[in-house]
Amino acid sequence: MPKFLAILLLLLSFAMPVGARTVMCTAYTAHENGAVMANGMVVQEGYVACDFLPIGTVVYLDGNRYVVGDRIGNGSDSHIDIAFSSYEAAIEFGVRYMDLQVE
Repeated sequence: MPKFLAILLLLLSFAMPVGARTVMCTAYTAHENGAVMANGMVVQEGYVACDFLPIGTVVYLDGNRYVVGDRIGNGSDSHIDIAFSSYEAAIEFGVRYMDLQVE
């Protein structure tokens, strides 16, 4: 029963109104995790890594458009990793809590 309840709660979290979900966002580059994302493309800006949405899903984080192209691998349902083109930009981004909207 607890597993069923966890799945139900996860599904209900996606039924929340647009803009009602905040997620922790971190940054990564090809430098840290290799050059290829889970979708087979080279790590590049405009893509995010996310474990709780299907590859190819369009998301908006604080109004900026991204596509899910990679996986984090930690199984989190509230963490998104944003791809950056430079290590310096990723470090400057740090960790932020951002509003998530799923298209």
